[in-house]
Order: sequence, then structure tokens, then C-alpha cells
Amino acid sequence: MDSDNREQGSRQYHFIENAKFLFDDDGGRMAERGFFRDEGRTSRGMMESNATGERDGTLTIEAPIDLQDRIAAALFTYSDLFAAGRRCLLHLLAWVVIVLLLVISFSSWQESGRQGIGAFASRFIPDLFGLDGLPILIVALPVLLFYAIHPAIVRNRLRRWYRDERFDQPVDATYRFEPGGLAVTLPGRKTVLACSRIKGVVRTPTHLLVSLKDIEDVFALPLRVLSDEQVARIEAWAASCHAGLAAADHGLLEREARSDQQSLLTSRFQFNETDRAVAIGWQMERPGMRRRRRRGFILAFLVTAFIVPLIFGFLWLLDPARVPFRYAFPLFIELSTGFFWRYVLGVWAIITIIILLHPWSRRRQGYQLAQRMHKRVQAHEYKVQLYEDRLEVCQDGWCNHFEAIGFEGIERQGEHLIVLWEKSEPLILPLRALDLDKLAIFERTVDRWGDKEDHRPEAEA
Repeated sequence: MDSDNREQGSRQYHFIENAKFLFDDDGGRMAERGFFRDEGRTSRGMMESNATGERDGTLTIEAPIDLQDRIAAALFTYSDLFAAGRRCLLHLLAWVVIVLLLVISFSSWQESGRQGIGAFASRFIPDLFGLDGLPILIVALPVLLFYAIHPAIVRNRLRRWYRDERFDQPVDATYRFEPGGLAVTLPGRKTVLACSRIKGVVRTPTHLLVSLKDIEDVFALPLRVLSDEQVARIEAWAASCHAGLAAADHGLLEREARSDQQSLLTSRFQFNETDRAVAIGWQMERPGMRRRRRRGFILAFLVTAFIVPLIFGFLWLLDPARVPFRYAFPLFIELSTGFFWRYVLGVWAIITIIILLHPWSRRRQGYQLAQRMHKRVQAHEYKVQLYEDRLEVCQDGWCNHFEAIGFEGIERQGEHLIVLWEKSEPLILPLRALDLDKLAIFERTVDRWGDKEDHRPEAEA
């Protein structure tokens, strides 16, 4: 027993020393390609490589993906876009404050009689901290408050989006870290990435994030299901991919590809800015988004209709003895019918113009966002292969396998097809990638997929 303990401790020390050696910045040494070999026992969440028939150096982890994990992945993937949107609030506030300061300065300069800087300063400072400076405070406080709670607002919007799309339920995922890359298995979908598409690993207080190259996605592994040893091995694995230690291993995608069937069709295409704009526009027009826009506009009409009367009612409640109710109520009715409604109609006209311009604004915003996202990643060529029981979408060093059992439906958006999958993000397929014959084959195949009973295992029938 003591001998076994000493041997196991020696193996753990050997792994730690190899990890330290890998992260050394000397640059003059190269680690052995097989340093991942684990001859001891695995910890929780990890399967023995030899016992499952996998090659030495493979680490397999099973972890659930829930709503919080999806939110963490989205926040990390688009952190620069969210930060830019937050900074835009400060830039807008700065320009508004500058304009208001110029207005106050001009008014103070006129009222000071243009008698010099001293007279202007003596007039400007009281105006700035008096009623003339109140508009700056009215504008600045809401914007600064929105800036402070912007991260919480983003999280809430992502949460509502995932719930609308039914992505809030946890799913079981299997991560297989190999010397040549990473394979992630989800219900109805499998993603395989070579080391050339692995960017690195980032550790946050709650997640271990595997970031990818030229892919707008990230794999978020919750730390709550990982042991310290597993975290160390994943970080070392990412470092080996980053250092190019497994660059010679090009067999991962070939091993995962199933060559037992002949593909029904094969097509190639590249994503452009228009394709990304269509994908973003499709997300903006989802039923949940439309419902929230309608509720927002209705709420805006109601608030603007009652805000002025409510303010006057609140002011009367502060000192009701000054004006008795029998006098205040008729005066309030008179103001409502002869004074308030003019301003309410003016605000309603502005809201109506916003509603009419909102579709154009959404298209413009979607295209601008598509341009920014297109510049973030390199436009690799996609290869699409359709089989009787699956759809494969691959790039250089990356491949997605969509099983027919996970097919949920298909939507037509102009010159694009939106292929929907259960518990997975949709696939955007431009029609330019399919000629008439290929489109007919594709439609016949997905029509057969629509009858999911044909794809269920016999045990479930």
C-alpha cells in the first residue's frame, strides 16, 4: 500500500513538473508530445483514456451546460462589443453636456452685458448651479445610472433571449481533449476542432473558457464540476496547442468523420457581411423580441399620457391644505382637457415617428454590427455535406456534425435558409451555395427529417 501511494505521488509530481516545464518562457526547450499520458487514476468528471479505448493523452470530461454557462460564454465572446456599447453612452453624454454648457454660456454671456471674463464668470457659475443647469443634471443622472447597471441589463437581455429560444434548460456535454484538438458532443450535435483553431484557455471566477480562433463562440466549462487537477490539465493542453506541439497531428477530423455513407450533396461558400446581417436581423425579429418591442411602445404611450397628470397630483399631495380638493379637482380637469393633452399628443407624435423608423434603424444597426463582426474573424471557406441522417458544416480545422434527430425546422429569409436545431444555435445557409438541383435534394431530405419518429431509436418506439 505504501509503495502504491509513493508511486501515485510520483506520477502526480511528474505531471506538475511537466506542466511547469511547458509554461516556462525560456523558448529553448520543447516538451514531449506525449506528456499528457496519465497512468494513474482519474478524478471526478474524467474517464480513463485506456478504459474507453481512446489514445493515451486524452482527457474526457462530462459537464452540464445550463443558462448561466451560456450567458457566461456570450459575455466573453462579445465582451468588446458590450464594452463599446457601454462607452458609447459616455460619449453621447459628453456631447449632450457640451451642447448644454454652450447654451448656458451663451445665455450667461448675453446677460452679463459682455463686460469681460470676470462678469461672465460671476454670471455663469450661478446659472450652472441654478435652474439653467438643471437640464444637465436631468440628462446626466439617468445616463450615468444606465451606465452603472449596463452589465446587469446585458445579462438580463441574454437571459430573456435564451429563455425565448428555449436554451435555458441544462444539456449534458462531453468534452474530449486530445493532443490534436478538441471534440465536444452535445445532444444531436458534435463539434470537432483541431489545435489550429484553439486560441487558449481563460479562467474566470466561475468558468474555464476555451476560446477559439476565427469562430464567434467559446466553450464554457463550469468550475463547479472541475477538479484542480482537471483545470491544470486543460490549461496545459491549451498551452500545448498554442505552442504547436500537436501541429503534426492532423488526424483528429479524419477520425471523427464517418465515411460509411456517400454524401447526397457537397457545396462550398464563404460568409460575407450580408450573411451576418441576415443572421443578426433574424435574431432581432424573433417572436420574443417582437413581443418586447410591442410592450415597450405601448408602455411608452401610457407613461407619456399619465406622467404629467401624475406629477401634478403628486405636487398637490405634498400640501393638500394649500388648495382644497373641491378647488383642485376642477382645476385639474381643466388643465387636463385644455393644457396637458397638447404636450401628450406632441410626445405621441415623436413615439410614432420612432416606431415608423425603427425597422430601418434595426436594419442599419444589424448591418453595422455585421461589419464589425466580419472584421473580427478571418473568412474561412465553409464546406457543407448533406447525408441521409446528418448535416456536416466544416472549415479548415473545424467541423460541426448536426444529427437529423435534432432537426427542428427551417425558415426562409430572402436568399438565406435558417436551419433550426433543438438545444443548439441555428445554422445560416445562403442559397447561393445551392443550385436548383442541390436545393431540391436539400429540401427533400429535411422534409424527411421533419418526421422525427423515423429517427428515433427502436428502444423508444
